[in-house]
Amino acid sequence: MNGFILYRGPSMIDGKEIVVIATGLEDGGSNSKTGAMVQIYIMRADQSPLQAVQNGSDVSICGGCRHRGKIIHDPLTGNRKNVGRSCYVVLFQGPRVVYDAFTRGIYQEIPLPKARKLLARKVVRVGTYGDPGAVPINVWKVALSQVAALNGYTHLWREYPELADFCMASCDSEVDRVLAKALGFRTYRVRGQNQPKLEGEGHCPASAEMGKAVQCAQCMLCGGHRAKVKADITIEAHGPGRRNFERSMESA
Repeated sequence: MNGFILYRGPSMIDGKEIVVIATGLEDGGSNSKTGAMVQIYIMRADQSPLQAVQNGSDVSICGGCRHRGKIIHDPLTGNRKNVGRSCYVVLFQGPRVVYDAFTRGIYQEIPLPKARKLLARKVVRVGTYGDPGAVPINVWKVALSQVAALNGYTHLWREYPELADFCMASCDSEVDRVLAKALGFRTYRVRGQNQPKLEGEGHCPASAEMGKAVQCAQCMLCGGHRAKVKADITIEAHGPGRRNFERSMESA
């Protein structure tokens, strides 16, 4: 078994059906930045990630994250489409592949106690795509209780401060960082190109700006309070949508 369904049910954001899939149990996946880690995807259960992003249904798994972009009506086709997306996740790669496998029935839904055993002593990335806040907190508390180490990020830190135990607060400004820290989070702040880090922040060692010194699987600083470190992390905007992020900061 290289993957399984960890949760299938209503989103904590809007009640729509979502599916949470853990992959890479045997091979650790093939993500060049993170290295060998179990990758956990959070997606709409009824439509592909590519479709959900274009019609706005990704709100079920991403909430109000600013990196989602904006939905407009294309005057040429009359269809809805996404513009200005700055999320670093490349949808036609991992998310599309995992969703297609899901629709083919590749993944088995298993009870939480078995999921805990399958994830025990493994290195896990929570929310390779999608926000952990979309999932009932008890799912994470049970399934992740015996992992060796984890990485996790959430833009829903305002709504679910209990995620601070195993998630970094995803922050897009200095103000975000101050507010998230007041709620008890360690933070992971995306900043514009050539902007300096703040006091108490360290650069992401796996980032391009740091020469990709290590992979996430060897670093594991981004595990919220489970990482047992105090420093916050910062990274320059990256991925195919980084220019959209820069433009949004200029107009803010």
